[in-house]
Amino acid sequence: MAASLGVVLRVSPTYRTQAIGMAPETPDFLNRIIELELHEHCGDDPEQVMATLLAIEQEMGRQRPKEGYTSRPIDLDIVLWGNRILQLDNLQVPHPRMLQRRFVLRPLADLIPEQPIPGDGRTVAQCLADLPRAVPQIAPWP
Repeated sequence: MAASLGVVLRVSPTYRTQAIGMAPETPDFLNRIIELELHEHCGDDPEQVMATLLAIEQEMGRQRPKEGYTSRPIDLDIVLWGNRILQLDNLQVPHPRMLQRRFVLRPLADLIPEQPIPGDGRTVAQCLADLPRAVPQIAPWP
């Protein structure tokens, strides 16, 4: 189903993140950013793209609890949509928590370090540099 969204242009390196706040036996999470060139039929429809991502998650065994976070086989998000700010019923872009997450900013900086974050004005690299030390560290994988 992912192929129906578009063409993969670039993939960041993969990073390993501790599963903080999960059960002790929860394996580390793996994180990366993928840049897509969307097909014409979904290129200007972020809600359709998000629905497709949610369907991929479900196909891969993800179950979403009503509240809170739980370990999951996959978590797909739209982090940026070019230079646009989107405030839709079920989708907010830029991703509302991306500026507090090293596991988002580090791989994003590998791809587009000088990209300004819409609504923030700082570049991805600046946002990464501005993260407090308390934000969990990540490590390249493998």
